[in-house]
Amino acid sequence: MKDEDKLQIGKFLFMLINSFFVILGLSLFGASVWILFDTTGVITIVSNEADVKVVAGGLFVIGLVVVGVSMLGCFGVYLENRCIISLYMGFLIAIIFGELFITFLLLIKQNQIERFLTETVDAIISTYGVNNTQTTWSLLDRVQKSAKCCGRQNASDWEKNKFIQVQNTSDIYPCSCFNGSCPVFLSNEMYQFGNGSFIYTMGCEQKLKDWFETNVLVIIGMDLALLMIQVLQFILGFLICKNIGSKNKARHAENLLDAMENPASSSDPHQNDLEYYHPNINTYDPQVYDAYNQEQTGQTFYQDCDLQHHYQPNIHTYDQKRNDGYDSAAQNYDQYESQVYQHHSGPEHNHNFYNPKPEDDYIQHADPSYEQYYEQHYQYNRDLN
Repeated sequence: MKDEDKLQIGKFLFMLINSFFVILGLSLFGASVWILFDTTGVITIVSNEADVKVVAGGLFVIGLVVVGVSMLGCFGVYLENRCIISLYMGFLIAIIFGELFITFLLLIKQNQIERFLTETVDAIISTYGVNNTQTTWSLLDRVQKSAKCCGRQNASDWEKNKFIQVQNTSDIYPCSCFNGSCPVFLSNEMYQFGNGSFIYTMGCEQKLKDWFETNVLVIIGMDLALLMIQVLQFILGFLICKNIGSKNKARHAENLLDAMENPASSSDPHQNDLEYYHPNINTYDPQVYDAYNQEQTGQTFYQDCDLQHHYQPNIHTYDQKRNDGYDSAAQNYDQYESQVYQHHSGPEHNHNFYNPKPEDDYIQHADPSYEQYYEQHYQYNRDLN
């Protein structure tokens, strides 16, 4: 598989995983808002207002970090910028170590958290119906109804309730402890107590412990799953950086080859003069040379016609002015031919353009115009002699 194909597959998987984490971060934002405004939730009831704000603020910061880091990784991969991807990988390593620390702390503090829940339930039972913490009463009522339990250890825990202690009647319990209909006692109060013996006998402590252990296992499982996904993200980021580096090296090598094959032309005017006198064989245009031959052939033709018109075989005089013009044209032609031959001398520069004959000490051009010029030049010299 080519490096480009590997890069595209890695980018697709990287974008897909980071999109999941963006959604997760936005969910943490929503959870922080829910904790702040929900007054009947478990966290709100078992904690004071300051603790709730700390939890909500922590979730808000975590959501912000998750969304920011995920967007940074997507942006770096889209631009194929190795620096941004390396920065993303650094943040990812910090998050991984943070999650490991939280998981380790949760395992160590498990007994302490269970003890905190036990103390919280005892405090709620003691103040049930006495103060204005009605939300805590509602939470305990829902726990006892859903778990079908009464008190922390058993129903006798309600004897510690301050309201029940001032009553002269026995078998008074909250209506949530009754297994069936509740015989209401003191119905004019904001809270409802019942008087009877048809209650749940099992305490809620074991139910709470089972609930907490189940949720701890769920939290640890989710944390480990996130760690595995983040390790996969780190591996994908490393491979993408490597493929981007290989792609940049290949592109740099291609640019060097292009620069060597197509060098930039010089801006030096003296260099242009040298190129005029020493043209490149690859850019040499034979049509220019043929046009020059045709021009010289035309001049020779008109000169021959003029000489034949004024030529007198019995007279050995001729027009010196016309002969000088002819000699000048012939000399210019020979000079041009000599310059071109000096540049293209050697068998490697012939390309069927020259046919060297060392025995004649000159270069004969392959164009028929050269043969015509040579024959006319020979005929003219013979007539003169």
